[in-house]
Amino acid sequence: MSMMRKPLATAALMFAATMQTPVAAKRSASPVPYIDAHSHIAEGISIDEEIAAFRAAGLAQVAIMHPDVASLQKLAAQHPGYVVPFISLARLPSMAGLRLSAVSASTMRELAQTGEVCGFGEIPTRIVPRTEPTDDLSLLNPDRLAIYAEAARLRLPVNLHVDIAGPQVEASIDLIAKRYRGATIVLAHAGWSAEPARIARLMAANPNLMADLSVRLDPHGGLPADPLPPGSLPPGATETISIIADDGSLLPQWAALMRRFPQRFLFAMDVTQSQRPKYIALLLATARKALAPLGFTTEHAIAHRNFERMTARCKIRP
Repeated sequence: MSMMRKPLATAALMFAATMQTPVAAKRSASPVPYIDAHSHIAEGISIDEEIAAFRAAGLAQVAIMHPDVASLQKLAAQHPGYVVPFISLARLPSMAGLRLSAVSASTMRELAQTGEVCGFGEIPTRIVPRTEPTDDLSLLNPDRLAIYAEAARLRLPVNLHVDIAGPQVEASIDLIAKRYRGATIVLAHAGWSAEPARIARLMAANPNLMADLSVRLDPHGGLPADPLPPGSLPPGATETISIIADDGSLLPQWAALMRRFPQRFLFAMDVTQSQRPKYIALLLATARKALAPLGFTTEHAIAHRNFERMTARCKIRP
């Protein structure tokens, strides 16, 4: 009997593989939907032009982070189901909107409870004028701690802009993630200059820690040259933190990290400065090329499923 079963089992497997081939081919032929988990109301163009550019590029959804509540509410109302609103903090004195203070956390809580926002952030460490001399101390500012506490209580994501450039900042992030386990702590730009080993340590120790890949997925060598105002960063300034190799692939250590933690990374673009909106299609194409080799399941996770899971509790008020 065993001699008879082996050919039959082999034939069955071959038949199953044949039957699955058209389905697999159809599945791979469909473009993976991408959600931008981190962008802003851009400078230099109208918001209608910016949203039109996102849609034209094929983005399925966009998280817009902005400190001005009225502008954020209007934008979400004009694009229901497409714009996912996050309330951020004004970083510069010239910016309108919510500022870091003793009432920031309660204001954010009320906006979340009334269905105005889906999360908190981007929360900058380097506000002007600076509140503390170093990033590790900024992260632990009492007014910021109150924001993390509200995010944990409401089980919301909170996006932190911080340069994890040394052990002190890493320790502060580790402390926050452990103390506020109810919150999803998202590292904007994957910790800016943080190397993959540092992100790996933090993710291994903290299941509620995620990282968005905005700016990190900029093309190798930076975006195409653009004339910028005097005093601005030169074209290609983002090259220093890009994790894209010159052939368009992910740097090997980062590819390995995403395969190890496929549920922890978020595609994002950080459209904010006046020159970035015109490169939305390029940024998306660059990400697709870099992430596709990770495999169907991992690309889908990073492209949209992790963001959908992270914001699943959000119910924006009509």
